[in-house]
Amino acid sequence: MDMNFRELNIFLSVCELGSMSEAARHLYMTQPAISQAISELEGEYNIKLFDRIGKKLVLTHAGEILRDYGKKINLLLNEAENTLRDI
Repeated sequence: MDMNFRELNIFLSVCELGSMSEAARHLYMTQPAISQAISELEGEYNIKLFDRIGKKLVLTHAGEILRDYGKKINLLLNEAENTLRDI
């Protein structure tokens, strides 16, 4: 399975909010569903996106790279949507 926008946006929400439980509240999902999506991403690419230090999540180097690409992807998607609406 390839990464999809849903997984990417879940990942970005966790990055932005700093916790899986906060991302779950923000996205109206359960915390186990958020954890599962992150685990699936990590498993698919055989990488860790976060180091879990106590209850705190810290982005790994791979996580930082994905966060940066994810932000760019969302910007491009928004730009495409705005352009199509303006036609």
